[in-house]
Amino acid sequence: MILQRTNLLQIDGQPLPVPTETADIQYTDVESDDSGADEMGVYHREVLRSGVLSCTLTYGYLDNEDCAYLLGLLQGKTTFAFTCPVASTAADVTQTTTRTCYCANRGAALQRLKSGVWRDMTLQIQEC
Repeated sequence: MILQRTNLLQIDGQPLPVPTETADIQYTDVESDDSGADEMGVYHREVLRSGVLSCTLTYGYLDNEDCAYLLGLLQGKTTFAFTCPVASTAADVTQTTTRTCYCANRGAALQRLKSGVWRDMTLQIQEC
């Protein structure tokens, strides 16, 4: 295990390794197909859901153990409880939110076969 684990990022209560790149956390709205501009050019929104979480975690490098740990947390699961930080008025990031999510994409490139070093692993996590 190379990377330190953090409770600010969790899958089903298990701490994740701290990403070596940024943790890109976004909240978006899901709009109806009826949303759009009318003939006068005025945009009308019909929001079905607001504040839907999506998070991309990027690891520039992982050893074999960390890679297996991350993939093992996702194996055989269609959904899971994902915990991530939220902004607050505190000086440090300590508050989190937990939502039901799925992993839309995941993958890594094997950099060194014999030593088991993986690079550029990305997990794309999306709220259900």
